[in-house]
Amino acid sequence: MTIDSPGLKAVALAAALTAASAAYANDAALLTPLTANTSSPSNWRFVPGQAFNGVAGALDGVARLSYANAGGNWICSGSLLAGGQYVLTAAHCADDFSSMKVSFGWANGAVGVSRNVAVTGSYVNPRWNGDLDTGADIAVLKLDQAVTTIKGYKLSATNDVGKDYLMAGYGTSGLGGGDTEPNLGERAWGHYGYNSYDVDSKSFNEISNQVVDNWGYDPNYYAPGATYMSDYDDGSAAHNTLGRIAGVSGNGWRSGSGLGANEALAASGDSGGGDFIWNGSEWLLSGVHSWGFQGSEMCPNFNLSDCDASPGNPSGFGDLSGSTATYSHLAWINAVTAVPEPQTYAMMLSGLAMAGLIAGRRRQKQG
Repeated sequence: MTIDSPGLKAVALAAALTAASAAYANDAALLTPLTANTSSPSNWRFVPGQAFNGVAGALDGVARLSYANAGGNWICSGSLLAGGQYVLTAAHCADDFSSMKVSFGWANGAVGVSRNVAVTGSYVNPRWNGDLDTGADIAVLKLDQAVTTIKGYKLSATNDVGKDYLMAGYGTSGLGGGDTEPNLGERAWGHYGYNSYDVDSKSFNEISNQVVDNWGYDPNYYAPGATYMSDYDDGSAAHNTLGRIAGVSGNGWRSGSGLGANEALAASGDSGGGDFIWNGSEWLLSGVHSWGFQGSEMCPNFNLSDCDASPGNPSGFGDLSGSTATYSHLAWINAVTAVPEPQTYAMMLSGLAMAGLIAGRRRQKQG
């Protein structure tokens, strides 16, 4: 998937709010047929305290973001970072809002813990320019009050291409092979599922550029950071979209046929939500949900057909999603969330002053 190629455009996974249901008049997601799981959405709800790989409350740090701007009211997702003061989300969820509420433990429409984020508490990656696939779709939100009752997530420091991950978010949910809109009440829950990182966007586009005329690949476009790509497999060869594309592109990456009944894909409202890698003892936050792309729009570029099980379903079998990789932004995230002691601030300021003085002298010497 590439933004700068002719005719291709990724779709952000944020969702607009609607007053379609009286019970959820302020919280319902956009009414379009979207999905994330292989079976009934009720099978994939997560609730406070639920254990994954033996870790109780493993998804308690998944945040539901509800915010407003001039365009309306919106839903995104996020992940509480270790320490409890900050939430990691997508830049396109944090670059334009007038008010924002962050909720944890959202289940059946009830909230466990809520915090607010001031406009000045949003730290958008400095290389974010609105393009979804550059690897810069990531932001840090500072909560007005730290959350001390929930354990936040540590970040993965490794390139996790090829690994399976646990995903979670507060987007819509339905069936991977269906075109029907799920029950409105399902929006009262967060949902989880599993997938695998097949390839990073830079590699995908670099290799694709060699087989597709006018693909428009520019390595500088992907310089801001890394984006992981996944497809939504149902076990069939036909809907293994990234595997089929790899086959006609020189097999520059591997893509399996999926994780069976556990397979899932991010959907509308999951923007900013987390992908978690198991390191043997804990879940590490590895990716931040960024974009979705339909197989029916991607595959024709490679002279492939029937990749998409449900062209009318933007998150059905055969479709793709992209997540910003945390490892490519560790230095920036740590700089934003660091809380130096007063003496450290003094040292930093004196160091900056000295650096400015030296730079000034160098400029004078140079001209």
